[in-house]
Amino acid sequence: MDKRDLSTVFRERLKMLLTRSDLNQSAFATAVGIDRSALSQLLSGASTRLPRAETLLNIAAEFKVSLDWLLGL
Repeated sequence: MDKRDLSTVFRERLKMLLTRSDLNQSAFATAVGIDRSALSQLLSGASTRLPRAETLLNIAAEFKVSLDWLLGL
């Protein structure tokens, strides 16, 4: 899986978690320790950006999912 595929799967899973959480983007971002603008970039289809490992761990822990699921591995 190349970086583009990985970022697409991550973005889809992140959107799924955002929807399931019933939080707005600001509250979601605060819960995982990032700025709302950073969350917006991660959700943007124009970016192949993946978050730092610390952010991935925070998302997985906060929403009780595995890193493998989050990244589609």
